[in-house]
Amino acid sequence: MASRDSEFLKNFWIPSYVLVPEPATESSQIAGGDGPKCPVLVFANSKSGGQLGGDLLKTYRALLNEKQVFDLGEEAPEKVLSRVYANLERLKTQGDQLAIGIMESLRLIV
Repeated sequence: MASRDSEFLKNFWIPSYVLVPEPATESSQIAGGDGPKCPVLVFANSKSGGQLGGDLLKTYRALLNEKQVFDLGEEAPEKVLSRVYANLERLKTQGDQLAIGIMESLRLIV
């Protein structure tokens, strides 16, 4: 059952190099593989909802790449989106097919 769950979660998981600039070695290793079908960025407010926001952050960070889950109390969404899209554009100009696919199908969960 856990294997099936991890396969399902790959549909949403974004590699770290796409989210934050890192050495090209990681991107070249991942770029050739299949990307997520529905990549997501998650934004939650840890201080809202009777502190349920903090629980949501923990859950999403446990299920996804923790670098694709953001606390609205720590970072404004426009700054996150600007940074992520700038990195996606940079990778796109380098011909990174995984980044191009993510850019075309990226979804937000708020």
